[in-house]
Amino acid sequence: MRQVLLASLCAASLLGAAAAQAHHSFSAEFDVNRPLKLTGTVTRVEMVNPHAWLYIETKDAKGAAQTWAVELVGINDLLRLGWGRNKVKPGDTIKVDGFGARNGTNTANAISVSMATGELLWESKQRK
Repeated sequence: MRQVLLASLCAASLLGAAAAQAHHSFSAEFDVNRPLKLTGTVTRVEMVNPHAWLYIETKDAKGAAQTWAVELVGINDLLRLGWGRNKVKPGDTIKVDGFGARNGTNTANAISVSMATGELLWESKQRK
C-alpha cells in the first residue's frame, strides 16, 4: 500500500511540474525593450490553452518571407470578447503590435491585433 501511495505522489509531482512549466511569465519569454509592429497574412490559428496563437507571414526589410508565431491571451478571454474559431482566418491580413522574444526568434506576444482595415480585434488591458 505504501508503494502505491508513493508512486501516486511521484506521478502527481511530475504532472504538476509539467503543467507549471507550460505556463510561463511574460518577462521570462518576451522583452519589453523589443517592441515590434507586424503586418502579415494569417497562415494558421491555434485556439489552445494556455494561450491562443496566430501564425503570420510577413516580409522583412529585404522582402524575404518570414513566419511569426504571435502569442495571445487564453482562449476563454478571447471567447468572452466575441472571438470564435472564425474571427481571424488563414488568408486574413492583420496588424500586430507586441514585443519580441528574448531569444531573438520570430516569436512575439501581442498587445493588440487589428485587421488591415483598421478594425481593432483585441487590445491588452495593460496597454490602455
